[in-house]
Amino acid sequence: MTKSRNKTAVMMFVVAAMLLIAYSCRIIGNNGYYGTEVGLLRAFIFIALFATWGASIYNRIIQTRIRCYMSIIALLMIFWFIIRTLKYYFISAELYPGIVRHLWYMYYLAMLFIPLLAVYVAMSIGKTEDSHLPMKAALLYIPTLFLFLLVITNDLHEFVFTFPADAAVRTDNDYSYGVGYYIVNAWMLFCALSMLYVMSKKRRIAKSKKLIFIPCIPIIALLLYLIFYSSGAPWLRFILGDVTAVICLMYAATLELCIQFGFVQANTNYMELFCASTAGAQITDKDYHVLLSSVAAKKVDRETLAKTKNQSVMLKGGVRLSGAPIKKGHVVWTEDISPLLKVLEELQEAKENLEDSNKILEEEQALKKREAHIMEQDRLYNIIQHDTAHQICLMDTMIKQAETADGDEKRKLLQKMLVIGAYLKRRSNLVFLADKSSMLDANELVLTIGESMDNLEVLGISCGFRTELTEPVLAYQIIAMYDFFENVMERTLDRICSITVYAGKRDGSLFLNINTDSTADFSDFVSDNVNVERDEDNEWKLTLRMNTGGDGK
Repeated sequence: MTKSRNKTAVMMFVVAAMLLIAYSCRIIGNNGYYGTEVGLLRAFIFIALFATWGASIYNRIIQTRIRCYMSIIALLMIFWFIIRTLKYYFISAELYPGIVRHLWYMYYLAMLFIPLLAVYVAMSIGKTEDSHLPMKAALLYIPTLFLFLLVITNDLHEFVFTFPADAAVRTDNDYSYGVGYYIVNAWMLFCALSMLYVMSKKRRIAKSKKLIFIPCIPIIALLLYLIFYSSGAPWLRFILGDVTAVICLMYAATLELCIQFGFVQANTNYMELFCASTAGAQITDKDYHVLLSSVAAKKVDRETLAKTKNQSVMLKGGVRLSGAPIKKGHVVWTEDISPLLKVLEELQEAKENLEDSNKILEEEQALKKREAHIMEQDRLYNIIQHDTAHQICLMDTMIKQAETADGDEKRKLLQKMLVIGAYLKRRSNLVFLADKSSMLDANELVLTIGESMDNLEVLGISCGFRTELTEPVLAYQIIAMYDFFENVMERTLDRICSITVYAGKRDGSLFLNINTDSTADFSDFVSDNVNVERDEDNEWKLTLRMNTGGDGK
């Protein structure tokens, strides 16, 4: 902050020196020495001062609306001094009286709009960037513009300035004030008082309520000056006779005091604020030579700073160095991301633990799946074992008999074992198929009975099979028909010469007909759904019937 105060003090000294030179030029010119030369120098000094002030306004002021109003005020001040300089030093009143007179009228463009814009500045103090002035404030443009048009068209009505009727040429050396002049001055006075009133309402913005009156001092001094000047006080006109300079300086002083006391936001102390910042940042030139550095910034060599052009650089202790381009250089800053790195490390560990857990769960799931598959297989094997227990026992008996038998008896036992084995194979297959689907293709019945008949023919038994079933059949019904066929075969393996089987569907019922010339007795097969008949040729006709409703009865 000391650097900022020193810089402000130097600027105030320079401004005071230039004002002193300008005032000296006025004194010298009024005493008849080098009037034109010192007059032009004085005008150049004021134009340079207000141009420099306007440029600083554009660079310092943060709030867009206030920056715009103040910049226009600075331009109007420059404009006022330019047309005044043209009027007095470049355009001859004798040769171009009309041009000189209208340059005089043009003074009022600055005289009317500078106070108006100063009111807008006061109204904008303390407001946000995107705020707008109320509509009633915009109405102030109407009387201001009207009064300026009244002045600029004075030659048509002489309502503001009046000239003698017998005057050959209208000049500012011989004129009187009209009613319009007092209206114009009353409006300028109203704007100045309005600015003071609005500024007094901004006390809540100031750290001390008395501070808000300090920027008002130049305007109050200006009002007193204009009152004494209008009264014709000769001492005042001799000491401060340059009304243009006084008005411009007082308004500029008021606005500058608003900036210096913090009522208008400015970036004047940004450099000191950056250096005192707790953020670890540095500003470098294009070659990464450090120009500014905050107190919290880490000392890093230029080569490392240059690496931030493409990507961030990790330093020791979990500190990340990042950079970004700015006008005429780069900004580089450090961030302590060690807490984030710790969190990432913990997340990585958690991820690995989850992956291990997921792997264990997947293995457990696969094991459960295998166990379920085995249990399902055990269930099906139990069903098969339960349903074919009789045939398994019969097969064991035949095997034991075949071990002691020889010759034709052993061969015959092996042939019978083929028939029983075909049943076990096909019956097990039907159990597996029925577990997957409750409906089976009718061709499964053809395959099961057909394979059994192939083995019966090995025993020399004549077999025949025909079916009219083409649509899918309930699985348990195919199993029931095959079991019925097997029971008949087991009863008559040693006492049969031929067998014919016919499967079909009549009156909504499935049936399986077995015709055989076996000498066995099948009369005990009779039940609610099995019909047994024997004809005069001693051939048996066994019929199994099942309704298609699914109950099998």
